[in-house]
Amino acid sequence: MNKKQISKAIGILSMNLLLMLSTAVTSAIAAIAKSFPSEPISKVQLIGSIPQLGQIIATALFAYLTFKMTRKNLGLLAVAVVGIAGVIPAIYSSSLNIILACMVLVGFGTGTITNVVPVLLQENFEGEARATTMGWATGVTNVGMMIFTALGGVLGSANWRNLFWVYALALIVFILALLLIPQDSKLASSDKDKKSGEKTSFWKLLKNFNGLVYVLYLVNFMLSLAMMTFLANQSIVLAAQGKGTAYVAMVTALGNVGGIITATFLTYIRKFTKSDTIAWGFVAFALSFICIVFSSNVVLHIIGNAFSGMGIVLVNATAPFEMSLLTDQKQFPLAISINTLLGSIAGMIVPMLLAAVKIAPGHDSYIAGIVISAVTAAVLFITRFGSRVEKNKQKEA
Repeated sequence: MNKKQISKAIGILSMNLLLMLSTAVTSAIAAIAKSFPSEPISKVQLIGSIPQLGQIIATALFAYLTFKMTRKNLGLLAVAVVGIAGVIPAIYSSSLNIILACMVLVGFGTGTITNVVPVLLQENFEGEARATTMGWATGVTNVGMMIFTALGGVLGSANWRNLFWVYALALIVFILALLLIPQDSKLASSDKDKKSGEKTSFWKLLKNFNGLVYVLYLVNFMLSLAMMTFLANQSIVLAAQGKGTAYVAMVTALGNVGGIITATFLTYIRKFTKSDTIAWGFVAFALSFICIVFSSNVVLHIIGNAFSGMGIVLVNATAPFEMSLLTDQKQFPLAISINTLLGSIAGMIVPMLLAAVKIAPGHDSYIAGIVISAVTAAVLFITRFGSRVEKNKQKEA
């Protein structure tokens, strides 16, 4: 990519640094609970989970908002909401209800960013450059989580209220996005619309989706199933091997580098995986389960977490890219928002789904994870799904 493309990528992807800011706050839940002794601990714990409510609201409204605002302005609004709502508890923290309301707004901002970043990448990059930047997006998210969690711990070490100042870094992201992302136009006011005079509706866009988009929704569900099975059961599996919480946190943190490395070198990896990148992502997931459940070796446990990070990047980066090949400029915001919404819902129901089919937590769930990942990979390889997506690529107007 040339300098101009790299500048645009920095502006767009900088927004992803903010996606995991809420994880920094969860480290202070115990300290926050002491400041609100009259509140039940379960209510304090909502600080870590209630942003998901805002994310669901943002996802539900995203397609509508893309017809009312430019995608750049929508991204700037999201960054501003994250920064302002996140800093308020550092200034005014006497009410837990206000803190929770701020976290809902933070979730709304991060939910909007989750949806708008792939849309901006679709509009500003083509071909392999688009696939590469979508891979970088996941890596930047992981980097942001590592940096802001560490920084939040330092800021909040003396007083948990200071931890919320980490959200002030959204100002830097706002400036980068403002200066480096080129301005676009509202979809509703495009030249094509003015000439045709046709109105675009939600149902019309949905009706015209390529059928392979719905297959990608199923792939996204399988990703959520594999990912949540891995994350929710790893501590249980390792506890059965005599490993404690600190050990689980250590191998998870070190293994997280696998996702960052995969995102960084995704361009070269795709030269090997070609049109089967998603299938290889599920192969990586199968290996992640195998390394954890069939070994008590710390090196293999770190490698297992690295494979998990690799699988997330390979699938999460490629699925939106392939979706961008199957949709036009108007369809893609709707397609990506539905994909995000379904992923969020799938993540919430995975534990209930495993319980419903009588799969016990821990070892049995990891065996199920191996089967789920291996079968999904096999189906994708056999059907040559990636090749079919490329053959069905829509011609740009």
